[in-house]
Amino acid sequence: MLKSHQPGPFRAYPWPLERLRSMIRYLRLQRVNKLGSAKLSYGKSISFARGADVRPPRFIELGHHISFGKNFTCEVDTRIGNNVLISSNVSFIGRDHPFDDSSVTVYEVPRVDDSLVEIGSDVLIGFGTIVIGTTKIGDGCIVGAGSVVVRDLPPYTVCAGVPAKPIKARFPDKTQPGGTS
Repeated sequence: MLKSHQPGPFRAYPWPLERLRSMIRYLRLQRVNKLGSAKLSYGKSISFARGADVRPPRFIELGHHISFGKNFTCEVDTRIGNNVLISSNVSFIGRDHPFDDSSVTVYEVPRVDDSLVEIGSDVLIGFGTIVIGTTKIGDGCIVGAGSVVVRDLPPYTVCAGVPAKPIKARFPDKTQPGGTS
């Protein structure tokens, strides 16, 4: 009988395959670890799929049990909590060019200050989401596919859209984890 459920990013496989998978994860993390002057700190069970482009200007801090999908792009300082799933084609971008001075072309103007993206714990970020500038995505937040996050998203909400905004509570009939309702 065929199972319709695909294995999660940290599911155990027979030991030869698990060993190979661990080596591939390690090599991808080592490639990300070569960030130049940026500081990288990370916990246990970090998984990057192929095509990750991680270039924060100063630092990236990763908690435990984080999975990044294919073609993840990060160009801002980033802090991510524990138990986070980031789908494929997700981008964290910032450091835009100011465009309000008519005497200088956009090409000549230096970028604005570095941005910081903060992702809480127990967060899911859907396929193709773009997170722009200094933003915070709260604990337990679910961000729908194709969303554009330009401002902070509250904890334990389902958010989507362009720009992303809360649609509903993640646990509508229960008290939110952490004692909030």
